Amino acid sequence: MNEILRTLRWSAWLGWQIESNWADLRLFFLYLVLKPICGSLVLVCMFYAAKYAAADLGATPIRPEFLPFMYVSNACYGLVGTVMFGMSYVVISDRESYRMLKYIFISPAQFQAYFVGRGIARGLEGLFGGIITLAAGLALPEVRDSVHLASIDPLWLLTFLAIGAVMLWSCGMLLASAMLNMSRSGMFLSEGIAGVVYFLSGVVFPISRLPEWLQPVSLALPTTYWLEGMRRSLIGPPPPDSPLAGSALDSLSTGELAWALTASTIVLAALSQWFYRYSVKRAWKSGRIEETTGM
Repeated sequence: MNEILRTLRWSAWLGWQIESNWADLRLFFLYLVLKPICGSLVLVCMFYAAKYAAADLGATPIRPEFLPFMYVSNACYGLVGTVMFGMSYVVISDRESYRMLKYIFISPAQFQAYFVGRGIARGLEGLFGGIITLAAGLALPEVRDSVHLASIDPLWLLTFLAIGAVMLWSCGMLLASAMLNMSRSGMFLSEGIAGVVYFLSGVVFPISRLPEWLQPVSLALPTTYWLEGMRRSLIGPPPPDSPLAGSALDSLSTGELAWALTASTIVLAALSQWFYRYSVKRAWKSGRIEETTGM
């Protein structure tokens, strides 16, 4: 346990140094603030453009609860993207750029704990970005009316964050394990998968709007339950008469939602551990741990 904790601490420190060494610390913090806010502004502009277009065309007005639904979901999903990409990109950067992965593998450091520590550094960046995004969203009336102290359930919020941390670790290990046996071009795998999960997890629209044959796929993803739990913890459930209501998740209480997330996360964690052991064994036998695949 001491070796694992030591590896986690030093790999997280190393991840922070790599992430922040390209700029002055004040400029880096400015980057951490502006990056998530600018990303969320895309959704805000899309919402208002659709709202005014619907009014000009005489179509059904867009309900105001759509904006906090999208805004909060996007802020929370930033954690998924940063951790998944952060843990998987470690393989590419340390093997292809720094050429240190083989030395870390044969060192006394815990190999999996090293990936987790590097993911923690990116996860903290994503958590900071999510908090900043939510704070900036208070400038929008629709978001401010939904995200306030009375609507936040701190116990459920901490519960979903804790279970979500295990889920993110499992997702990151799956992608990092796959990268061990892939070439440099595998760096785009995590971005592609993050985009697919973004679409299927109900980030910008409820999963009831998906085609019927895709809804079971969405319900099989732990991220779907996690995002729904985070939304309920921060802004509460949607109004019964809202177009956002009516999905299969609405029939679950918050406790049942937490159990569904826990069960799917356990399955995901078991799969990630099996795949990690298989991938490391295969990569070691085939020489992928020390192989560089690009110029």
